[in-house]
Amino acid sequence: MKKFFVSLLLVIFVTSLFAGVQEKLEKFGEDNGKEYIKPFVTSYGTNFNSGLFNTAKVLKPFRFGVMVNMMLAFVPDEDKTFMPTRPDLSMEYNTQTYYLYEEPTGETATVFGKDGGTIIHNPDLDAIPGLDVSNLDIDLPNGGNLPAVPLMVPQLNVGLPAGNELMIRGLPKFEVNKDIGEVGFWGIGLKHSVSQYIPLIPIDIAIQGAYQSMVVGDILELNNFAVNAEISKKLLMWTLYGGLGYESTKLTADYETEIMFYNEDTTSFDLQPLDIDFEIEGDNNFRTTFGVRYSLLLLKLYADYTISKYSVVNAGIGISF
Repeated sequence: MKKFFVSLLLVIFVTSLFAGVQEKLEKFGEDNGKEYIKPFVTSYGTNFNSGLFNTAKVLKPFRFGVMVNMMLAFVPDEDKTFMPTRPDLSMEYNTQTYYLYEEPTGETATVFGKDGGTIIHNPDLDAIPGLDVSNLDIDLPNGGNLPAVPLMVPQLNVGLPAGNELMIRGLPKFEVNKDIGEVGFWGIGLKHSVSQYIPLIPIDIAIQGAYQSMVVGDILELNNFAVNAEISKKLLMWTLYGGLGYESTKLTADYETEIMFYNEDTTSFDLQPLDIDFEIEGDNNFRTTFGVRYSLLLLKLYADYTISKYSVVNAGIGISF
């Protein structure tokens, strides 16, 4: 029943977050598509690499921890818009070359921005007799107008011998709807106790590495890598913890868009399919985390704040047994 409840919440979260991303991205070529989707890469990399720890103490062998993390990454204003580039398309007429589009002069929305802009056709084309340019302008899509990006992730921790702890995250692929397709993710990490090598040390110290992957429909795949140096101190029922981390997020996109091309036979513009395939890395690299955890028997409640390119608030609840 608990698994079903968590899965249901995840479906609600993922559906609200990813609805329309695929459809909107497919309106872009490669250069503008990268700029449009880059904040998506940064925010989800930052979110996924949050909540990896809430103490530097490693679980004893074959003890378990089950928890749910809820993250909120804040999108800075400068990542809500970008200056689009003109499609490198041209046509020949009377031995003269004409670019199809003007250089854009105004910004347009990223995936988390608000209003999309327009790439205007070259006004010199209006002077060519019989040429219909009424459908040549490109209306770029709006963004989601989000000040912050939420995410919810279930997590299982397992204590292993020799001061190690295994972390597992994941959700099997499920179809959100026919437009978005299947969404799913998985992650794995390993934490190792450093304080076990330092006798009588009054604090816990650990290092951790994690790898996570997520797919969105048929066109997007996100891969995240993170390493953390962690420290914590338990005071009665409270645990203060913090960490320094390095993270890397890469998105692979593969989709089809349509471009206008000049048909010399009909002296008109027609739509032509174009395959787009690119990789892009997020701006999330280094992070600093501070947090506090409250323990009551098996129950764990915790919250932390991460300073990075996109600051993140993370809160979670779990049990250890």
